[in-house]
Amino acid sequence: MAVDREYEEKRDFIRMFVDAKVEVTDPQSGDTFQGESKDLSAGGVAFVCDHELATGTRLEVKVSSAESKLPPLKADFIVTRCDKQSDNRYEIAGTIENVS
Repeated sequence: MAVDREYEEKRDFIRMFVDAKVEVTDPQSGDTFQGESKDLSAGGVAFVCDHELATGTRLEVKVSSAESKLPPLKADFIVTRCDKQSDNRYEIAGTIENVS
């Protein structure tokens, strides 16, 4: 079924702009830190945090909605982009590999 849009979407999945907490865990070290989500799609997530992360880094993410009726999204994640922001924080974007 074709979706009629007023713009041309070049992504495989439409992004949803969400206001949610993101908990990030490095499975190698067990280190955990927090971030704030920017957007989410079926194929990836973007969030802002205080940590610079290298492209290709494998992490575990948990995106928790402010709506308590919804369970958190838990997924394996691979960093595809890390951009330093003007407030010395980092915008991290990546691909969702597996949802658990």
